[in-house]
Amino acid sequence: MSQPLGTISAEGFSCTITQDDDGRVHFIADADIDADGANGQNGQLAAYKVDNQGSEALANGGMKINASGKVICAHAWARDVVIIDTDNEPKVFPGGVIASKTWYRHRGKAAADPAAYVDAETVPYIVVPPLIVQNTVGAVRGCRAQATWRGRSVACVVADLGPGNRIGELSIAAARALNMPASPRSGGTEQAEVLYELWPGIPAPGFELQPA
Repeated sequence: MSQPLGTISAEGFSCTITQDDDGRVHFIADADIDADGANGQNGQLAAYKVDNQGSEALANGGMKINASGKVICAHAWARDVVIIDTDNEPKVFPGGVIASKTWYRHRGKAAADPAAYVDAETVPYIVVPPLIVQNTVGAVRGCRAQATWRGRSVACVVADLGPGNRIGELSIAAARALNMPASPRSGGTEQAEVLYELWPGIPAPGFELQPA
């Protein structure tokens, strides 16, 4: 038996999120590529850089380069995406990195530490909308997950939280494991053909559950 948790209509399709009696939550959606948490901490390319040559465009993180050549927040919500400096603008770390955040933060690491977040370049993770967090029993952040596309599956962790009006997003590493175009700028799939599964209350290997 299963029951619908809710439906999100976005990007040309309607997605119903379902939970089975055994606790598994699943839905089928498209796939945008999330670069958040990729801060170069594992020797890979950072998502955001001051020269806009990171894996993700500054504009997609709500930022822009002003007339003085400084990266600033073009939108207030950018301050939820990246680590902010004392001037309330994006902080620049060595190598010109502007560090982005994930919903999941590793225990014992400060919020201002770029390594505190889950590296989208090296860790397969999925992003869930608030509807799932609000309507399931058991912690979702840090729980076991899986994404399946065209016959390939990859074990994941739920590491990021998306907006309420969108659904269907996974990390660079997850896309790469699925043999899906993995660029945050141009990859993913616009078709609702990716099966997302997650098991609230069951931690992903190497992670801990973090209640919302």
